[in-house]
Amino acid sequence: MNFISQLGGWLFLIIGLAISIGLHELGHMWPAKAFGVKVTRYMIGFGPTLFSRKRGDTEYGIKAIPLGGYIQMVGMVPPLQPAGSKKNFWQRITGFAQPTEQPAIDPEDEGKTFYQLAPWKKLIIMFGGPFANLLIAMVLALALFSGFGAYERTTTVHDIVACIPSDANPNCDTVGSASPAAKAGLLAGDKILMFNQVRVSKWSDLDSMLAKSIDQRVSLVVMRAGQEISIEITPVKITIGGTTKAYLGVYLESARFQQSIPEAFGQLGSMLVGTGDLILKLPNQAISALSEIVPGAPRDSQGAISIIGLGQFSGEIASNQDISLLDKVLSQLGMLMSLNVALFVFNMIPLVPLDGGHIAGAVYESIKRGVWRLRGKKLERPVDTSQMTPIAYFVASLLLVLTLVLILRDIFNPLHM
Repeated sequence: MNFISQLGGWLFLIIGLAISIGLHELGHMWPAKAFGVKVTRYMIGFGPTLFSRKRGDTEYGIKAIPLGGYIQMVGMVPPLQPAGSKKNFWQRITGFAQPTEQPAIDPEDEGKTFYQLAPWKKLIIMFGGPFANLLIAMVLALALFSGFGAYERTTTVHDIVACIPSDANPNCDTVGSASPAAKAGLLAGDKILMFNQVRVSKWSDLDSMLAKSIDQRVSLVVMRAGQEISIEITPVKITIGGTTKAYLGVYLESARFQQSIPEAFGQLGSMLVGTGDLILKLPNQAISALSEIVPGAPRDSQGAISIIGLGQFSGEIASNQDISLLDKVLSQLGMLMSLNVALFVFNMIPLVPLDGGHIAGAVYESIKRGVWRLRGKKLERPVDTSQMTPIAYFVASLLLVLTLVLILRDIFNPLHM
């Protein structure tokens, strides 16, 4: 039964990923066709084709490895310049890696090519894919945070930490200074109602007040056994793992709180920023992952994770008997939301072969056309993103190395719940 549950978790993630990729590619294909571009292929996955069917100009198919997808548009880049044409500095130094052949465009496809479009149309087509992932994440954020609510720490004390932890003594294994909660006499089961005369209902209500009250004696009103009791406590400052925060010394119970629509979008915004920061640090993450490949080595729980690691989490959630069915489903949907956030942010990186690289090319072409127009001239040749092929090779190689390192780390030294 446990194996079946784990398998179900993996299938949920794989199917969710395939649907997200399919909608991503649909986000490219729909505006492309609307602008008259001929789309010859719409594929979900890579590798051998499992199923395909042609309708109109487009072959629709599913491939064996559901970890990506693509659409194929006629004339993605403009024709190669004639032999002997004057080359700019970039073309001269990267000539060894520039394309030398180009798929022929049939006479009936003239006027149905991507490269002939106005820059703003190119931008819409290339942004359509990432936007589909962002839209999925937005729908899931509203459903999870505003519909069902998100788990947050309450003000009900589950247990008391005996000491003030430190890097040398994070779990109070040795006797240390008593924590503020222990000194003040807080007990498990106490519910904090007021902090310095301000009423609170969840822990986030007093986070900012707590940070401003370090080393200051403050008053708490707690509910204990049906009675309101006043307690004085002095928050302290601790630094663990390089993070500094105000500290009371309490473990708190969690509960689901429904959030307003602005709060739900605020949560999504924080995820976007956090994911962007994580992606910027991917090279460092890969270096750290190399030292974490050894089984049993300490792992950064906040670091990057591969699709294998996500699958392991998904399987563990599905097989955990202590989690309700509703919480399992919502956790899986939350993971799918995070995955779509990552797909959006990652694809917006302005480097080919990613969508962001083609978006950057469309923006550059628009600016270039404007400059030429001001000079009273017409830009004869569209911007050719294939000139960035050397960068594409480098980016693709780097992504492959990063992916392999993260996958190996998640296989040999998995991060458990």
